Amino acid sequence: MLEFFRDGGWSMFVILAFGCVVLATAGYYAVRPDARHEGFIRWMSFALICAVLAGTTSAFGAVFKYTRTIENADERARTVLEGSAECMSPPIMGFCFLTLAAMLAAIGRRRLDAKRDA
Repeated sequence: MLEFFRDGGWSMFVILAFGCVVLATAGYYAVRPDARHEGFIRWMSFALICAVLAGTTSAFGAVFKYTRTIENADERARTVLEGSAECMSPPIMGFCFLTLAAMLAAIGRRRLDAKRDA
């Protein structure tokens, strides 16, 4: 797991921070549903998506910048493939956070709707 985190680079810290915030807020919303939290969850999810995109593109940029200096075509191809695999760490982690947060938000929304109907 530490290697997975290291492979993602600096953006993993931002994704971890935003992911924990959105997950905690969605969890709180699932337990104590209040419509006032929906906007925060929505915008924090958007911030997390932006962090995922920034981290992924910066990782690909680093891989491409490094591989341009490799003259051996076979070595360059291997490096691009290995680097591309490492570049997938930010979206994997970020989208896992988003999936869990969406599930918790759906539970909260269902509970809020049930409370309003009662």
